[in-house]
Amino acid sequence: MNRVRLVTRREIVTQARSKAFMIGTGVMVLVAFAATALPGLLSRGDEDGDDATKIAAVGDLADQLGGLEGFEVVAADSRAEAERAVRDGSVEAAVAVGGQGGAAGGLEVIAEDEAPASLVAALTLVPKVTLLDPPKVNELVRQVAPAVLAVVFFMVVMMYGQVAAQNTVVEKQTRVIEILLATVPARVLLAGKILSNAVLALATVAALLLAGGLGLAVGGGLKSLTDPGSGLARALGGVPLGELGGSLAWFMIFFMVAFVLFSSLMVGSAATVSRLEEVSSVLTPTMILAMVPYMIIMTPLGRSQTVLGWLSYIPFSSPIAMPVRLILGDTAWWEALASLIILVVTTGLAIALAGKLYENSILRTGARVKFADALKSAG
Repeated sequence: MNRVRLVTRREIVTQARSKAFMIGTGVMVLVAFAATALPGLLSRGDEDGDDATKIAAVGDLADQLGGLEGFEVVAADSRAEAERAVRDGSVEAAVAVGGQGGAAGGLEVIAEDEAPASLVAALTLVPKVTLLDPPKVNELVRQVAPAVLAVVFFMVVMMYGQVAAQNTVVEKQTRVIEILLATVPARVLLAGKILSNAVLALATVAALLLAGGLGLAVGGGLKSLTDPGSGLARALGGVPLGELGGSLAWFMIFFMVAFVLFSSLMVGSAATVSRLEEVSSVLTPTMILAMVPYMIIMTPLGRSQTVLGWLSYIPFSSPIAMPVRLILGDTAWWEALASLIILVVTTGLAIALAGKLYENSILRTGARVKFADALKSAG
């Protein structure tokens, strides 16, 4: 176990100091921060730059309309005074109780040549809507959640999986692997590589979530989460923050296990070649296993509960599909646990397969080692 820890530490230090890692991670963190901060900052700037529409209100209406958002209300003692204010341009429109041309008891908007559409909309009586079978979450969340989780998962897995595969081939080309294997067994070296990449990947996801949280704080999104009337709170459509956090916790668990699954397959496959130019060809099957579920979830087909249900029990797609179902409230905790068990078992089989490929191929240079030959005994 100590040797695994030493190898893991070496791999983490080596990768973390590389320019490619620092630049790539830095760019992703900046993008996550900008994507969450800019919308709030831009909308805030628009709000600060817009002047309230000045309107006159006759009689008691001035008090009743005083809190109308986006409007500055001034009192007028009579309808005639309100009309004069509209004609001389001191207000854009006036509101009075209906009488002359208006319905008795209703509101009448008085304007010069055209009534402000925003005022008419603000005074329009919106009927109460009662849904007998309301959706558990807003449609915006149903559309965005799968895309966000799919992008984060696919991007991080592909980035770190390919880095681990390329490092494996570089060690093989430079004969460094021979020195390392003289000190530690091949399976210990493989375990250290996989664990180090898992730690770096988890740290990257945590950094992305932190950058997103900071972006929300800077843009005002965190305040919006606690404001029931805000657009962000309405978009969440009744998803309690506790449930949202629980779903993200499930996503992190699924992500870690699935990353080990894909990383194992990538490193094991990369050990069968001796040139960097051949890495992409041996990684293609694993990348397809990750890309197909990603593409399905990113399309309208992935919004189907039936499709998500099937994908949540397939190990290569469950890290995205099951957390999405949890966010949408379409599944129970025991289903998530069953999906996780299937993923763990599949990951164990992938580790055994990768260990066999790595152990029997890592010292064989020259032509690409066929998978069938690599799976045979080293003897």
